[in-house]
Amino acid sequence: MLSNTPKNSYESLPVQSKLIFLAGIFDGEGSFGIWSKGIGRKKEFACTIEMTDQDTLQKFVEMFGGQLFPCKIRKPHHTPTWRWRQNGYRAFKIMDKMIDFMSIRRQDKYYVVKRDKISGTSRYAHL
Repeated sequence: MLSNTPKNSYESLPVQSKLIFLAGIFDGEGSFGIWSKGIGRKKEFACTIEMTDQDTLQKFVEMFGGQLFPCKIRKPHHTPTWRWRQNGYRAFKIMDKMIDFMSIRRQDKYYVVKRDKISGTSRYAHL
């Protein structure tokens, strides 16, 4: 097989089609909101997905950047999971790209979070 031959159909899709594909995965599996990274730490907007399919999450890294890391195994019989995450301003920019391809429920939640929780603060006032 030649090295520039796509491994699957996803790799041969145009960028817009890849975005729609990833938005569908995020709509079903992802979450977004305002969270802290621990007790006593500041809260910020983030988008995240946790799943067993590391290769699928790698597609988010390739499209949007962010972090991909293994999650703690909660019980010995559980399949290991991976998490993709992006925080802050970059998370907003990612959601802005995907939101039109997501369910009305997700769109409504995103616009409320963006308008009421974030846009009034100086940190994200430019969004």
